[in-house]
Amino acid sequence: MIYITGTRDIHLENTAVALGKFDGLHRGHQILIEKIKQHKAEGLKAVMFTFDFHPASLLSNKPLDLIFTREERVRWAEKMGIDVLIEFPFTKETSGIEAEDFVKDVLVDGLGAKVIVSGSDFHFGHERRGNVDMLIELGKTMGFTADVCQKLQIEAPIYENGRFTGRKEFKDVSSTLIREAIRRGDMEFATEMLGAPFAVSGEVVHGRQLGRKLGMPTANVMPPMHKIMPPNGVYSSRTIVGDYVYHSVTNIGFNPTVAENNSKRMETYVYDFSGSLYGKEIEVQLFRFERPEMKFDGVDALKNQIHKDKAGTMEYFGTHPDL
Repeated sequence: MIYITGTRDIHLENTAVALGKFDGLHRGHQILIEKIKQHKAEGLKAVMFTFDFHPASLLSNKPLDLIFTREERVRWAEKMGIDVLIEFPFTKETSGIEAEDFVKDVLVDGLGAKVIVSGSDFHFGHERRGNVDMLIELGKTMGFTADVCQKLQIEAPIYENGRFTGRKEFKDVSSTLIREAIRRGDMEFATEMLGAPFAVSGEVVHGRQLGRKLGMPTANVMPPMHKIMPPNGVYSSRTIVGDYVYHSVTNIGFNPTVAENNSKRMETYVYDFSGSLYGKEIEVQLFRFERPEMKFDGVDALKNQIHKDKAGTMEYFGTHPDL
């Protein structure tokens, strides 16, 4: 896969281009990607076009909690069969490009777009003036086909005052809805929308080695900056180390029973793993929130609870054999 970032000087030919923010590459995004991949049989390159800086973040001067880091998006794009991933620079200057100029200069002349695929709510150009109706009309005069995909809908749980009402309603799958689910700790609903479990990747760093002293060594990963994280607590998880997959239990928080400072961390007890994980890149997939973080009377009580957490996690995976 060719990865282009940080430049407006792009020269491609004969492409099918999917437009979007692509934070999380959820099931709605995957429909766009499958559309452009279908045109590979016609000799077109599958191009995923997004921005190197989330537009809403720049315009509001407030960073967003990302579902995917840049590295995760690159990895998933390649895994999905994308030929070219473009992260177009989104700056004060480029945000002022008029909608028609964006299509002609960037997509048609720069990318050589023959097919342009977008969601039905996609907007582009200065002050978001461009929409899918404009895209369709421009295609007629500029020589490309515009393919507009309707939003994917899903049954979403209804919450009132932070509590699930037991009712559901249809909503559009979106990065915003996924963030809401993650912030609530509803990892199962987030997984349903993403089409894959929400995951945190990173290098295993040295912690306080308290888990090792308890006979249950843990892998410590510092969550990436700007990455959205679920509430503090314990989660049934799965840990990927190279080509191997292990069931695990993960604690996110401050470990109040034994912590000597207030630094937030993510610690994962990986079942049936022997050896050292220090310095290795791992991926921790969060499947279900099990309990909030708690402070225990002592180390023995904590150790007993960890055994209970492991039993609960193994029960969860036992009832979900496909995981």
